[in-house]
Amino acid sequence: MKRIAYLLAGIVLAACQSSNEFILEGTLPQPFTGTVYLTYIPAGEALTRIDSVTLDEETDFRFRHAIEHPDAYRVITSPRRYDAAFIAEPQGNYRIDFSSEDYPVPVQVLKGGAEQTLMNDYLSSLKDSRRQEQELNAAYAEKLAKGDDASKAQADSLMQLLSDVFLAREQTTKDFILQHPKSFAACQLAGDLLLYTYPELDEIHFQMDTLAYAYSRSYQEFKQKYDEAKSKWIQDRPAPDFTTRDLNGRTVSLSDFRGQYVLLDFWASWCKPCRKRAAELKAIYPELQARGITVCGLSMDEKREQWAAATREDGIVWTNTGEVKPFKDNAIAAAYHVSQLPTMFLIDPEGIIVMQNPEIDDLLKLPLKK
Repeated sequence: MKRIAYLLAGIVLAACQSSNEFILEGTLPQPFTGTVYLTYIPAGEALTRIDSVTLDEETDFRFRHAIEHPDAYRVITSPRRYDAAFIAEPQGNYRIDFSSEDYPVPVQVLKGGAEQTLMNDYLSSLKDSRRQEQELNAAYAEKLAKGDDASKAQADSLMQLLSDVFLAREQTTKDFILQHPKSFAACQLAGDLLLYTYPELDEIHFQMDTLAYAYSRSYQEFKQKYDEAKSKWIQDRPAPDFTTRDLNGRTVSLSDFRGQYVLLDFWASWCKPCRKRAAELKAIYPELQARGITVCGLSMDEKREQWAAATREDGIVWTNTGEVKPFKDNAIAAAYHVSQLPTMFLIDPEGIIVMQNPEIDDLLKLPLKK
């Protein structure tokens, strides 16, 4: 009878829903004593609790709240046992069943809710990759726990697979954003992007609605990433000159390479993607030379012995320099706006940066020198 009364109350509540309200219903998997909060984060502010329901050995709760725009909301409990995010819109009706096998993907849309419906489609497309990620994480932890050399090597291989899954998920996110660029769901996902370059963010910025969601925290987070990436993009500008030293103490200047293409590779011994990139560069180095491209590595290591050991282990044969000081104090990195590794720049014979963070395929497309 209690359940019937609850459903009837929901029908009556939906019938009198005003044009700027949304309704959220929820069910917890077991009787709960505590408080359920409806929250969101305004742009530039901290988490804000906008409504609450106190439960005493109960499972069901309901919120109704007036809003003007689509925005990201979250349901959390105290004690902190349950947590769910959703996009609310005026006239939207939503249901979160924390006991469902589909939780947290997706939040059920009962009425309206086009933005959450889009988000559900996106989250559902990630189910396989999230399952794969969980399995790989479990296997990685198991190998690390064993501690022997063979297990550590296997753990490194699993970490590479995890990296591949992560990169694939980021690409799926970008593709989804570009398929639905005018939606709030795309705006929220753009704010959550972790890997990005200025050209990628510029493509998204050009296509998305930069006015409709300017009020939201999601847009503000995306705009901050976009502005930061734009400020660091120095392609098509003259390359800042520098003078440093190699492992033998020989002075090396950027001007030494004038008249030829030079690939600057900012790296460090502790950066696994850098070491992977070094192996890729070594494999194609003869072909790069055939195309008139030389390589100059700039180590961000602050300890010479770590820089030297990585150089030996990776078999680096190209010009290899370093300042032997903390990354944050490296003036060359600062001049090139380098804040993450690896970062590469291809500089033409006239000293102009013609590619920022080129891929290996980009380098191999350059014509052979005459």
